[in-house]
Amino acid sequence: MNNNINWKNYIIQMEYLMNLNLDESIRSELIKQMKYIEYIASPLMSFPLEDRLSIAGVYKA
Repeated sequence: MNNNINWKNYIIQMEYLMNLNLDESIRSELIKQMKYIEYIASPLMSFPLEDRLSIAGVYKA
């Protein structure tokens, strides 16, 4: 799976949707953090799953 995400555009859109005003230094730090999260999640996201997996049971109190 290869999704190239434009993190700058993503953060700008989220900023707009959440009615936030972020300065450029915060935006650039968020971009750095999102790229790092993407990097550390890539092994998990590339892990192959079987076509059919049993779902976990639902706890009812």
